[in-house]
Amino acid sequence: MESFSFDLIHKPWISYADLKGDYSSVGINDVLMRAHEIRSIEHQNPLTEVAFFRVLLAVIHRAVNGPRTSNEWKRMYQAGKFDARIQEYLEKWRQRFDLFSPSEPFYQTAGLRVIDKSGKPVPQTVVSIALEKASGHNKTLFDHTTAELSVRLSPAEAAQKLITAQMFSLRGLNKKITNLFGYQQSYLNAAMVSGIYIVLSGKSLFEALMLNLLLYNDNEPIPRTEFDCPIWERNDIVGTTASTPKGYLDFLTCKCRHILLVPQQKSGDVFVEHMHIAQAEAFPEVDNPAFINKRKKDGSWYHPQLNPDRLVWRDSSALFAFDEEIDQRPKVFHHVKAMGSTVNLPSRYMCIAFALANDQANPLAWRKEKMNIPLSLLSDKNVVAYLIKGMAMVDLGERALDSAVKSFMHEYHLQKNSKGITEKSKSTGAERLYWDRMESNFHQFLLDMDDPEKALEKWERAIKKTAHESLDLCLRDRYRNAYKAWEKALSNLNMRLAGLNN
Repeated sequence: MESFSFDLIHKPWISYADLKGDYSSVGINDVLMRAHEIRSIEHQNPLTEVAFFRVLLAVIHRAVNGPRTSNEWKRMYQAGKFDARIQEYLEKWRQRFDLFSPSEPFYQTAGLRVIDKSGKPVPQTVVSIALEKASGHNKTLFDHTTAELSVRLSPAEAAQKLITAQMFSLRGLNKKITNLFGYQQSYLNAAMVSGIYIVLSGKSLFEALMLNLLLYNDNEPIPRTEFDCPIWERNDIVGTTASTPKGYLDFLTCKCRHILLVPQQKSGDVFVEHMHIAQAEAFPEVDNPAFINKRKKDGSWYHPQLNPDRLVWRDSSALFAFDEEIDQRPKVFHHVKAMGSTVNLPSRYMCIAFALANDQANPLAWRKEKMNIPLSLLSDKNVVAYLIKGMAMVDLGERALDSAVKSFMHEYHLQKNSKGITEKSKSTGAERLYWDRMESNFHQFLLDMDDPEKALEKWERAIKKTAHESLDLCLRDRYRNAYKAWEKALSNLNMRLAGLNN
């Protein structure tokens, strides 16, 4: 039997852009030791970027055994780069970072086999761990490869797909027998599927990792036990059901699938076409400390899922609003607010939202959405109040536009059926045009937040202008002779927009 090896610590497999804008690939050791020289991790799939990010956070937390206090965090941040503890940790666990180790393959389950009823191994295609490809009953997202066709992955690509699958795999039918776990009927969602994950980023990967490196102790970011550690340190075979993580490091590196990649070699090239797979652990009852929270009408909280037809910035009120007694924002916001009182932090950050939209286990879209925000938006309730006011105004602008379009349709068609009017109003595309154009205005609104009062005044003008443009472009050219209907719609819009800032 051939012996394969792929050292994830030193072999290049993580793509990045450096501070000069040049692109390359490195292993885990170099991406961390050179993090101060790297701008960001880059991948065509943003879910892979954030999956890598969580793994790197787990490595750092474990290597430094913390940070447990604000002073420890401050010393790390002010050093400007990661120290030798990272290299020492990776060297200690080097054997666990071999993708194809026969006894301890990275993020996998040694000895796993999917078998038929006679006990014969029946490896599965690696397509099933690639969300962008069709597999089983899943719809194709961005690729027209199906499970019936062969997909050949390089070791680097296999590692990328493996980590992404462990964090973003979707529930669904399994109906397979394995040698280790017997028959499994279905799969559960991975830990990152059920919400919108928030990351704060700065000028370098080092800064981004440090900003999101929360204080780690017995109760934070989630309760821990003495057995908490990254998945690659565990010697037991994790379970196959919903469970409670042993702590934050276990949660960061949750193994939601038992996987064993099957490497092959041809003409000197090592590749992966097949694997064995089964359900592993799931953590459905844990509140992800990096997820957006929203409040229901009954006062309870929940993690909203990504809506492919609604950009994340439209939920900015829920994302940034906070109460001193009930602060449900992503914990990185609390962390940066607290650390800002002990160390000189930048005045602006990039707030990045990562998420996967799905419907009944079918991937619909993935999203990486950036917002350039001032530090004051994380710490000053008065600045946040201006943002909340602005988001209320943009929603009122959309309702004013909707009312104007409906009044046009009522007059033009002389129709009283509200259902028919609603359908005709939506078909104009005015609402979609409004939100599409307000996106760029929103980013300008955030850039202007250093003077929130003037920012709000400028934002109000942008809302009114965009509402008028949307009405004009979607109705005037299409219905050139509908003068009466147009005048009624315009009057309706002006009346409603007049009270926008009341």
